[in-house]
Amino acid sequence: MAQVDIDSTIAALQQGLTAIPADQAVAVIEGWQQQLGDPLAKDLGELKAALSSGKTSSGKSLAEVLAGIGKTTTDAAASADPGAAAKVKQLGELLTQAASSLK
Repeated sequence: MAQVDIDSTIAALQQGLTAIPADQAVAVIEGWQQQLGDPLAKDLGELKAALSSGKTSSGKSLAEVLAGIGKTTTDAAASADPGAAAKVKQLGELLTQAASSLK
């Protein structure tokens, strides 16, 4: 699995959710799962399940899963490396916006 990076993920999200093919989104999610630990890896698994089958194992909607990941990511910016904090916050905000667009 190719390593994913925050810049390419931000760029993909800035294009909008519908601009990202589901198989590409799943590959990016899998890459992030390998790089991150819990709780984000579990949440990303829910997101991957929702994209693959249309539903999550916990019964959450895609918007709810994205909103949770967005909040966790935004919160993580506070403790991120100072050089990466702004990008982590931006990624969290983009995920939250994507969740809002699905509601």
